[in-house]
Amino acid sequence: YIDEWQKRRSEIAKYWCESFRELSLTCLSDTTDPHAHQKFVMYLPDRNSLHTHLLTDGIDSKIHYEYVLGDLPTSKTLSKPDMLSTSVMLSRGVISLPIYPELTDNEIEYIRDKVDEFFEK
Repeated sequence: YIDEWQKRRSEIAKYWCESFRELSLTCLSDTTDPHAHQKFVMYLPDRNSLHTHLLTDGIDSKIHYEYVLGDLPTSKTLSKPDMLSTSVMLSRGVISLPIYPELTDNEIEYIRDKVDEFFEK
């Protein structure tokens, strides 16, 4: 079923990227690669608030990288501490939506609606 599951994940990713186009977030999932959808990753500066909002509505979004090497004490001795600034910034704004192939169209739209609702506040 792997090809079928990947096709379904690709459909979901394309739908969400299109639906979220006008929102203040960036879809980081590659919608051109059918094998790149084990996670649906987005970036927004206020990801913790979105995460809380989605949990309140029963949506289990994930934060995969809460810290990066630049946050560890050993990185303080680097000659260029800002060399990790992009990874640090991304780690604080990246969130993943559930992208299971078993999600129904109604569940996919519910998640979309809840993300939209967050930005309407």
